[in-house]
Amino acid sequence: MKMEIAWWDLKGSPATVESLRQHLNEDGVVHNWQAVEGLREKFWIADPDGERWGAVMVWDGEQPASLPENRAASLVGSPITHRDRFEVQATARGAGAVRIRDSSHRYVVVDAFATQPLSGTPVAVFFDAADLTDERMRRIAKAMNLSEVVFLLPPGATDADVRARVFTPDAELPFAGRPLLAAAVAVALDLRTDRLRFETRTGVVPFVVDRTPAAQSGGGVAYVSMEQPIPVWEPYEHAGELLDALGIAASTLPVDLYRDGPRHVFAGLPDAAALAGLRPDRRALAAFPGTAATCFAPEGERWHARVFSPAHGGAEDASAGSAAGALAVHLARYGLVAYGKTVEIHQGGHLGGRSSVMFAEATVAGGGELDRVRVSGHGTVAAEGTIHV
Repeated sequence: MKMEIAWWDLKGSPATVESLRQHLNEDGVVHNWQAVEGLREKFWIADPDGERWGAVMVWDGEQPASLPENRAASLVGSPITHRDRFEVQATARGAGAVRIRDSSHRYVVVDAFATQPLSGTPVAVFFDAADLTDERMRRIAKAMNLSEVVFLLPPGATDADVRARVFTPDAELPFAGRPLLAAAVAVALDLRTDRLRFETRTGVVPFVVDRTPAAQSGGGVAYVSMEQPIPVWEPYEHAGELLDALGIAASTLPVDLYRDGPRHVFAGLPDAAALAGLRPDRRALAAFPGTAATCFAPEGERWHARVFSPAHGGAEDASAGSAAGALAVHLARYGLVAYGKTVEIHQGGHLGGRSSVMFAEATVAGGGELDRVRVSGHGTVAAEGTIHV
């Protein structure tokens, strides 16, 4: 990080500390600087005894070429008197949250598809992970004991802002909706930006972020929309055995397998009560390697889903972003929703309060071919810390 401190001498100026403070409050100055890309913090400081006014800016990298208008110079009536620039070697936040430029790595835990901490699905997001080896990432992911951990690195692709690697405690995933949404929340709130492009093993994934909820909740919540890889699908060759393992006599729609990074097989039930009453044979489900079974049912205008993935090391997921996108495609293909209609999907409500709400839509181009799958939802920062490795 880089820090810059600029001072104005107020001696002989019509501006005073009080008038400049009032200018901050009344002219929208603070708001204008909140969207500056790469700006971690900006402070306006006063030295009344020395008749000085100053600004402190902390940047994640190089200062961008375009900045909001600096009206302090016109109000003071003279240019900056003195300017200092520094390389930041350490930061401290609160009681002991210290980040030093050594082998320490800062992380946050984001609850994906949730507006309140301790709901949705927790995902750990590690910043500045370029120095971590693959083996170290795997060990950290296992030690965190969460469904997924995301490591953020400099991008290799020229059209990406950051490279994201997603690990479960057992393996690296080429793409997964939930952890990438969580990572987008973490990065957008950290950099105060509203558009991101993540490089993944399946390509570059764009995000649009609404940080409005952050202003209402102390900076911990954002709403993210992501465009997912277009899935491919086919009839599932083991449909009968899978339905038996799930305890479903028959699916309301054909049992199809979708690939959009992960592999999801969809089985439909007639209503939310039937879905809630499922008691699958998890040992039998574990015999379907590399596949998550997604069961779904309607409830009015919304849909409910349960995702079972014991072969991936988890009995049942509280949310599944990649499954949400594929489900929107599945429902549209068979005429249960229109292409372009937003599907509201609820998941995880019976898992100890870990309820999730996801929004998904599938659209087609003029020729009728599927051209976009979008999944959206909130994410909230539930915890943060430093790991010393």
